[in-house]
Amino acid sequence: MSTTTAASGNTTVPISFEFFPPNTPVGSDKLKTVVAELAAVRPQFFSVTYGAGGSTREKTFNTVMAIAGAGFEAA
Repeated sequence: MSTTTAASGNTTVPISFEFFPPNTPVGSDKLKTVVAELAAVRPQFFSVTYGAGGSTREKTFNTVMAIAGAGFEAA
């Protein structure tokens, strides 16, 4: 499990990052860069918001698959 040390220095806490699915190709490129940069802190996983009523279902699925395809845990 990936963790980070709390400010007190004596406790480790699992971390994750959540994203909204990008709406544009530029946003997709930016997200790839951000995921790669945030991977340096070794999060337990990355997650992607699923819109109310399923309005972003396809974008969410594609984003999760892209993150997983880059070798990271994604949900």
